[in-house]
Amino acid sequence: MVVITRDEERNLPRLLDSVRDVADEIIVFDSGSTDATVALAEAAGARVVSCAWKGWAATKNEANAEAQGQWILSLDADEALTFRSRAAILNHIAGPTRNAEGAWRVGEINRLTNYCGRWVRHSGWHPDRKVRLWPSGAARWQGAIHERVEFEGDVEVMRMDGVVEHHSYPDAASHLAQIERFGQVWAEDRHAQGGRTTRLLACLKVVAQWAKTFVIKLGVLDGRTGWVIARRSAWATWRKHARLRALNKGAMPPPRRVLVTRTDALGDLVVTLPLVRALKEAHPGVEVDLLVRGYAVPVARQALGVDRVVEWTAAMADRPDDAGAEALRQDGYDVSIHAFPDAAVLKAAHRAGIPMRIATGRRWQGLRHATHRCWDSRKASGGHEAWHGLRLLLPLNIDPDRAHRTARGLDAPEADSVVRAHLESIDRPLALLHPGSHGSAGNWPPERFAELATRLADAGYAVGLTGTETERDAFAPHRPDRADIVDFGGHFDLTQLMALQSAAALVVASSTGPLHTAAALGTPCVGLYGPAAPEWAERWAPLGPAVRVCTAEAYTANGALDLSVDIVLEACLSQLPTAGRS
Repeated sequence: MVVITRDEERNLPRLLDSVRDVADEIIVFDSGSTDATVALAEAAGARVVSCAWKGWAATKNEANAEAQGQWILSLDADEALTFRSRAAILNHIAGPTRNAEGAWRVGEINRLTNYCGRWVRHSGWHPDRKVRLWPSGAARWQGAIHERVEFEGDVEVMRMDGVVEHHSYPDAASHLAQIERFGQVWAEDRHAQGGRTTRLLACLKVVAQWAKTFVIKLGVLDGRTGWVIARRSAWATWRKHARLRALNKGAMPPPRRVLVTRTDALGDLVVTLPLVRALKEAHPGVEVDLLVRGYAVPVARQALGVDRVVEWTAAMADRPDDAGAEALRQDGYDVSIHAFPDAAVLKAAHRAGIPMRIATGRRWQGLRHATHRCWDSRKASGGHEAWHGLRLLLPLNIDPDRAHRTARGLDAPEADSVVRAHLESIDRPLALLHPGSHGSAGNWPPERFAELATRLADAGYAVGLTGTETERDAFAPHRPDRADIVDFGGHFDLTQLMALQSAAALVVASSTGPLHTAAALGTPCVGLYGPAAPEWAERWAPLGPAVRVCTAEAYTANGALDLSVDIVLEACLSQLPTAGRS
């Protein structure tokens, strides 16, 4: 059995377990996994070969060349055999490699896809017959995307019993990621071949794709799942044609000065910072300013890649004085990107005459004042907020990858004398718990925060409790009375808090600004989230190099996140250094 992988620790164990009694040899051809993929493969007895990624077809061909057996069973990491399909494969390979007429005996099997927990039996996704078994040396993969097997000589395709389970879409975000990845490859391949498209053609194909999926291929029988698949399949068609149109336009002149605006909450600002990073990577000489409200200025000043922070004040929104428009006009921006479509800011950018104004087209202010619009639905898409922010760069022909998930976004501020004094009094690794949420998201019960603090202290860590004075007072009845659990509530301003977070070994919080700042600083974090909007991790998980998320499956009677202390503690200990534990 041959499989190509990259960061497939979630899927690979299921596949390897399903082929254990079928394959004499298991080859995992890995293209730079950074998770536990390689370790899991080796533990299962697979032969792991490291390789450079050369595209789906070319990489699979290299992997197949490593196989030494008589037959090639080629599966994807997100697939798995069933009992019936294993029996069918064993029956097939018990026969000869060629039939009586000399044609290759090739095995084709149906694939059944699981979409967000539901099996899809229509929508053009089933039956989904795939060639997965053939004699070694008989075939090569071809094609840039949705690659296919081409054979040397005649073949007899034999339909095998059972199905291959396909687990490619555990959540909406995984589908969106695939849409973006496949759409980019499709557009680049078509562009290289001289392909062209128009907005009218794209619209016609979008309608045709929806009708094909939901009506002709009976997606209606898949219920709500069929509706979602049809809608996203149509969206995928629009996206790949939009990319091809952008490629056909050619390179745009690089922007000189760009204003990125985000005037809502702190966490929203932090998860927008990958947009700044992507701008700087695409155009190293561009100046990027960040417009925020006053309370967010300390965070914005620490943002990596930001050249200047502009504070948006109440006076700047005053139309008669036109102070906001005048301020933006003097700075000479050629592009403004409105990550949050604040009506007053968009009006000011319009009146300032900024030539290119990018915003969502799903709000009236974007329709009225933006010159370039993005039509994503943030509430319904299932995509992360950072992903939606990065989509605003597409009018600039910037099509960034998913590296934003693990990149730092903030530079740590220098600790002042107050923070240093607190840190010097602590002789063990410091774990910070932030029990409040300021009403921005569902929170964990305070008594469970208190139990977690006690158990972390018992494990050998100093524990600090952070928050505002109001949050400190609300948590006071639950605070453990221990010398190694320190109450920092109300002691620090935002800059001091970030300095403290950067020196901590861990930060635990629900979906709040302090969780996002800690993650962006690179501090190990555990985020506590609910199963659905508005506090769902799919959209609001913190971004950083050391993040763990615990998602509650239900809520308590009081509406708090129903997560056990044991689950959160395990996540904390996986993030914390072993040094210092008792």
